[in-house]
Amino acid sequence: MRLSDMTRGEAPGYALVRADAAALLHGAVRHESELEGWIRPWRFSADQMRAMGSCQAWHPGLYRQMGRATAGVCLEFTTDSSEVAVEVRLDGEPVGTREVLKYVDAREAGQQGTAREAFARQAGAAAPARMHDGLSCEVDGRPLGVRVPAPADDQVTFTLDDPSAAPAEGVMQLPGMGDTHHVRVWLPCLRGCTLRSVVGNGSFIDPVEKRRNLLVLGDSIAQGFVVDDPALAWPTLLAAELGLDVVNQGVGGQVFQPGTLYGLAPAIDPAAVVVALGANYRYEPCRERLVTRDVRSFLGQVARLWEGVPTWVATPLWHDEDAWPSHRMSCFEVVPRLIREQASRFDGMRLVDGAGLLDHDAALMADGFEHPGPAGSRQVARRLGLVMEQASTPQEELRERALSLLAKAPRRTFVLAECLRRGVGSVICARPGCVALREPGGMQMVWATDRELAKDVACALMSDSVTLCLEPSLADDLAGWLGLPVKDPVHLAIYRKKARPRVDAAHPVRPLGPQDLSAVRQRMTHPEFQTDAQTLALLGEGNVLGAFAGDELVGFVGEQTEGSMGMLEVFEDFRRHGWALALESAKICQVLDRGQTPWCEVWPDNVASVRLQRKLGLTVLPATEACFLAKSRGSAPEDAR
Repeated sequence: MRLSDMTRGEAPGYALVRADAAALLHGAVRHESELEGWIRPWRFSADQMRAMGSCQAWHPGLYRQMGRATAGVCLEFTTDSSEVAVEVRLDGEPVGTREVLKYVDAREAGQQGTAREAFARQAGAAAPARMHDGLSCEVDGRPLGVRVPAPADDQVTFTLDDPSAAPAEGVMQLPGMGDTHHVRVWLPCLRGCTLRSVVGNGSFIDPVEKRRNLLVLGDSIAQGFVVDDPALAWPTLLAAELGLDVVNQGVGGQVFQPGTLYGLAPAIDPAAVVVALGANYRYEPCRERLVTRDVRSFLGQVARLWEGVPTWVATPLWHDEDAWPSHRMSCFEVVPRLIREQASRFDGMRLVDGAGLLDHDAALMADGFEHPGPAGSRQVARRLGLVMEQASTPQEELRERALSLLAKAPRRTFVLAECLRRGVGSVICARPGCVALREPGGMQMVWATDRELAKDVACALMSDSVTLCLEPSLADDLAGWLGLPVKDPVHLAIYRKKARPRVDAAHPVRPLGPQDLSAVRQRMTHPEFQTDAQTLALLGEGNVLGAFAGDELVGFVGEQTEGSMGMLEVFEDFRRHGWALALESAKICQVLDRGQTPWCEVWPDNVASVRLQRKLGLTVLPATEACFLAKSRGSAPEDAR
C-alpha cells in the first residue's frame, strides 16, 4: 500500500510516523498557529510586515503580498521512510506575482517583439495553468523536482528511495528497512502556505539542527522570480554552498526602505549578510537626493544591527534596457554609484559589482529582460560565492591551496607557482579547475581547465588589465570575457640549473640605489609599465643592477612587478660587447641568492633575447604555451631585452 493510500484510509495513523512541521522549519523567522494544528511560516517579523505595509513603502499592498511568500523556508529532516507526505495548503497566487509572470508566459508562448509588446498581447488572455512554483524536494542532495497538491487535496507525497540504488530492477526496500535519508522540502517562493505535519512510512522523522544564517535583503530576483523551483533561487543555492540556512527577505518590487528591519535581529543569527537592492528604481520617477538618503539610512541600520558580520552590498544585475527601457524620470542611472558611495561609509561592508554576477545575455532571463531563469540564478549564486570566498578567506590559506593545485599542473604554470611561493600579489581564485593571481602592478595570471569556473572568475573577480594566460585552450575565451582583444604569445624562460652562471670580472655589475631613479627612468624603453614609486622601490631594495665601464653607467637590469627578470637595457654604444650577458648573469645570481628561481618573459620576435636565455642555460618554453592578453599592443608588459 502506498503512503498516499495509507494517509487517506480509515485508520490514517496506522504504521506511520508523524512529525510536526513546526519542529522541522529552517529559514523561518517565526510561525503562527492556526486551527486544527496548522501553522503559517513567516520569513519576516510582525514589525517588518507592518513597516512594509505602511505609508512609507513604495507599494505597501504589493509588499504585504510578497511578505507572505515562503521564499527560502524549508522543512529539513532525516528519516528511514521510503515515502513522505507533507500536509500543506497553498495560498492563492498573489496578484503581484501574476503580473510579473505574464511576461514570462508571453515569452514562453513564443511571441515576438519586446517584453512590453509581448505583455500587451498577453493582457486579457486567460492565465496559463503553469504555476512557476510549488514544493521542491531534495533527498541526499538529489533533486526530485517541484510538486503541488492535487485539486482539493492538502498533501504532497515524495518517494525518497533512489531507484538506481534498488537491489534489483523494480524492487524497493521495505519501509523502515532502507537507508537514512537527509531530506529538504523547499516551500513556495512566490506564494505563502500553511503546514501541519510530515508523515512517513518508516520508524522516525528527526529534525536537523539549525545552522547559522545567510541573510539576504533583496527584491524579486532574490525572492525567486522566476526560477520555477524554490530550490533554485540564488540565495538558496548560495546558502547551500556556504553551509548556512538562508533567511530570504527578497520582496518583489522592493527598494531601499529604511525601517523594514525592526524585530528581525533577535530571531536570526547571521554569519553573512547580502544586500541586493536597487533594480526597481528604474521603473518609476525618483530623485537622486531622496534615494541617496534612503540607501544611506538602510545600510546604516544593517551596519548597526549586525556590526562585525561580513556584509556584501551588490549593485544591480545587468538588465536588457532595450527590451524594457527605464522610466524617463528615473534616477536609476546613478543608483549603482550611490550604492558604492554609501556602502563605502561603513566598515565591514564589501561592495560587489552586480554587473559581473550575470552574463549580459537576455537568454538567461526568464522574462527576457530582467529576471534570471534557473541558469541565470545558478550563475549569480556561483559568482557571488566566489566573491565572498576570495574576500573572506585569508590569503595565506588561498596561497597554500593554490600551490597544492599547481603541484601537478603543466610546466608552464611554474611562473604562477613561483609568484605564490614568493608571496607576490594576491590570490584571486584557488579552486580545482582554476588558479588566478593579481600581482602588485595590476597584471593578472590565470591557469584554468574548467571553462565554466574560469568564466565565472573572469567576470566576477578579474578586471580588464593585462593578463598572462597559461592555458592555450582558453586564451580566446578569456580574451572575450575580459574584453582584451590583443593576444600576444610569449616565451617563458626558467633557470632550472643548480650551478650559478659565471660572473665576468671584465664587465662589472653592482646594485643601483634610489639616487639613480632619474637615470633609470629616462633610459627605460617602456617606463609606462612601472610607476616611479615601483621603480624607486626596486632601487631601494637593491633589485636593479647597473653595468659600469669605469664610472660610466652603460646598462641595467631589474624586475617586473610580478618578479620576473626584466628592464634589461644596454645603451646603444655598448651593445654587442657582452654587457647583456653580464647583466643577466648577475641578476640570475642575485635571484638565486634569495633562494628563488629566476625566470623571465621573452617575445618570440626578440631572437637575440631568446638566444641569450638559452646561452645562459634557461629552459625556454614554446610561445604556444602562454600569451599576454591586452586592450592594445602598447599596454602589454614589455621585456626590453
